[in-house]
Order: sequence, then C-alpha cells, then structure tokens
Amino acid sequence: MDKDRIYTILDLFLKSWSGTLTLPEKGKLNELLADPEWDQLKRDLENDRFIMGRFKEHEKYNTVADFSIFLKRIRRKQKLRRVNRRLRRVGYVAACVLVFVTAGWLLSKEDSKFSSLGSKENMVMEQQMADRNSVRLVLPNNQVVALSKKAEIIPISHLDSIGVSRSSGMPTLDYSRLKNSVLSDSIQYHTLIVPTGKMQSLVLSDGTRVTVNAKSTLKYPVVFSDSLREVYLEGEALFEVTKDQGKPFIVSGKDFEVDVLGTVFNVMSYDEEPMSRITLIEGNVRTTAGKVSVLLKPGEQASILPEQIHVEKVNTDAVVAWVDRKITFDSERLDLIMRKICRWYNVQVLYEAPVMRERCFTGALLCDHPLEAFLEWMSTTTDMQFVLSDGLITIKNIKNQ
Repeated sequence: MDKDRIYTILDLFLKSWSGTLTLPEKGKLNELLADPEWDQLKRDLENDRFIMGRFKEHEKYNTVADFSIFLKRIRRKQKLRRVNRRLRRVGYVAACVLVFVTAGWLLSKEDSKFSSLGSKENMVMEQQMADRNSVRLVLPNNQVVALSKKAEIIPISHLDSIGVSRSSGMPTLDYSRLKNSVLSDSIQYHTLIVPTGKMQSLVLSDGTRVTVNAKSTLKYPVVFSDSLREVYLEGEALFEVTKDQGKPFIVSGKDFEVDVLGTVFNVMSYDEEPMSRITLIEGNVRTTAGKVSVLLKPGEQASILPEQIHVEKVNTDAVVAWVDRKITFDSERLDLIMRKICRWYNVQVLYEAPVMRERCFTGALLCDHPLEAFLEWMSTTTDMQFVLSDGLITIKNIKNQ
C-alpha cells in the first residue's frame, strides 16, 4: 500500500467524524468499510476505552493535553509533516489517535519500503517542505517554481522567455504580455498553489485579474482557447473578469460551475467548508450545481448544497475583506471564523465542547496584526477563553472554570 492511499484513508476517517464528507467521499468510505478489517478499525477508534489504551504514558486522558503533546511531536518530526498538514482540517483528539494508531498500523506493513531513505532523499524532502511555505507555480512539465519577493520586479527564469513577470506589493504574476509566437499550438496549463498565510494576484492572458487567497489552488491556461476561458479553483479567489462577448469565462469547482462574460465575483470552495459560496459584487453570473442553475444579482450569495442552491443577500464588503488582508465576520459562527484564522495563521483549533462552534460573533481582524492580541480581545469580550500554545488555539468556556 502506498503512502498516498494511506493518507486518503486518514482523510476520509477525519471527514466522517467532522461531518464534512462530500457525496463522492461518502461513497468511497462506504466501499472501504465493506472490508471487515477497516470497519473494525474505525469502530475501535470510536471506542473511548480503545483510545485511552493508546495513551499509556498519561495518567489521565485529557483531550487538550494529549492533542497539544501530539502537535509538539509532529513539529519535531519532519517525516510526519505531511500528516500534520492533513490534520489541520480537523481539530480534535481523534486525529491524534488516528495518526498514531492507523498510520502506525498501515506503515508497519511497508516499513522496509520506507526505511531505506538515504540522507540525500531526506535533504530533498526537507527542501520540498521549505518550498511548501512559498507560493508555488507548477509548469506543464510538472516542474515546480517557488516564488519569492527578493526584488521589485522579478522575472521567473522558466517563464521569462514568454514574457511572464512578477511584481511585489501585492505579488502579481502577469500573463497579459505573453509572446504568443513562442507558445505551442496546444493549450498549456499552469497551476498556482498558495499556502497558508499567503496571497497571490495574477493577470491572465485575457486581462482578467484574479486574487487568490491562502490555502488555495488555481489551474488556468497560459493562453485561453479561441472559444472558451475556463479555470479550475480549490479554495478562494476574487475574479475581475474582462468582458469578451465571444468567450464566456467559466470557473469550475468541486461541485459547481460559474459562467460569466464580464463581472466581479468571489468564489469560496475549501474542502474543510461544508459548502461552497459564490458572491456577486457587480455584473451577473450564472451558478450551476448538478441540474440546478441560478442567476445571481449584485449583493447576492449562492451557497452550494447537495442537489440545491440557496441564494441570499449578504454584506459583500465583509465577504471580500480578505483581499485587504482582513478577516471580517458579521454574525458568523465561531467555527467558520476560526477556519479563516487557521488558513491565515497556520494554527489548529480545539474546542472544549462541540456546541461552542455554533456561537455567532461580529468583528474584524487585521491579518498583519499578532493573533495573540485578537485572541486576548475575544477572551475579554466574551464568556470564552482563547489560549494559543504551540500552534494550537484551545477554546474554553469560562463558566466551566
């Protein structure tokens, strides 16, 4: 069994506990659980006595303490960094148990396969981990370019020959001055990967400007075809589409399509979010999910649910505040607010009680300001305590102290 398969299984288990499985993922999980061995393992992991037995070094099982210790171990061990990245989606102790039990159980079968990694390969792995902290561009040959901000105008050597450049301020990749004569006849794609805590802007070949939020991936043609402009998004981005009556512009996501000619709209579609949201700022867009299709008006937001689209009026300034490096929330649930914070500050969250996730708050956070100051403000203005330690925010109810 390869490591990709292992982490796919881990991901399905975690999402099943957090209630964020998509319909295709539910199908995959059901197929997996048809195997009695996998079904028994999942039931064991949901048994408190089984879990407690895996923490023999602790005199008393404590979700906050155990998860904190787990995070410290993860940060010390480079080989487990990939697991740590996956676990940011779910902030509770089941993830800790799952990694120690499931990963150990699976990887032990392949121990000889992975134990032969030499020092050179370890150095490559460390370099890849460092690159993951940078905005990255994947080229058609699968070569990865890590982007930096060392100069005011930075031509990327791999792209310089076709005229793609990058500027600082709001880092921007500009494809609008491409030298078409050096491009091949076939459509070539670039994939932009923006990690936690970063943002990236780009100007596509047609002049459309896209601002990509943290923890997002955008795949797009280097040059659009003669009849269609289509890009693929995982995460969040603000689109300012150049009008072209002969070429519709389509944004495709995991469970939707947005069809426009020229307009400004925001798309939010993260795996850890229970639904995708399309918010129209100006112009008009058609949003399609399965067999359902709606035409949005400015100020409206479409929430994509299984087999349905829910439309409501929203505060668009709050929705796109992230472009100005702000996290603004207007009567939003705490779990949604904290997921935004996790994507920017590279932290995890642990709730003392699940019901705390449903509390609603209004406020704002400047992303360039220390997270500690915001958490202190939340602690002094609510009946909850927000404690940050070793990359983990623990949220407690003061009344229970």
